[in-house]
Amino acid sequence: MKKAGALDQLHQVHELNREFLGLLQARLQDGRSCLGLPAAAHAAVTAAPGPLLDAVAVFPRALFRLSQGARTCPACTEATADFDEPEHRLCLSILFAARHTCRHSGYQARLLFGLEAADVERLQASPLAQLQQHARAPGLLKCAFAEQNWFWHQLFTTTRPELRRQLTLMALQPSLANAWPPRRPPHAAN
Repeated sequence: MKKAGALDQLHQVHELNREFLGLLQARLQDGRSCLGLPAAAHAAVTAAPGPLLDAVAVFPRALFRLSQGARTCPACTEATADFDEPEHRLCLSILFAARHTCRHSGYQARLLFGLEAADVERLQASPLAQLQQHARAPGLLKCAFAEQNWFWHQLFTTTRPELRRQLTLMALQPSLANAWPPRRPPHAAN
């Protein structure tokens, strides 16, 4: 019998991250909705090869967020016309996975999906029909960390292990990211 690990839901977050990054890249390449991705990261995400997307997808937290209630994403205005079947399928997959994680462990749901306690309670109590209806709402899916303009660019360009650890620390403790000193723009290598 397999013993459950401390973060046994992490693998599904990696899979969802990869699907989200693929959707995000396709949207950017088609000149469509950016799902809240900061403009500074558009070029890096658009040009990222598959292996880089795979490497970024194993980030230890969801790279997306579910915009529920009054939360808004100022970096990008979501047009209803941009909501399509691939986004709907991904929203549904994310909602089902988040609901399962909430029912398994509220702690993991908050840590891995970046959910608030009220979101965890709401998802734990949600019947499947309600999730299916909620997944049809345009604007549900956004980039996590959209408020930190430098974060996404660093996620795709940082290779030094200590900087990758800093990004991970900030993702797992969002209050640190809000208080983190502003980043200097990267200097071109000579």
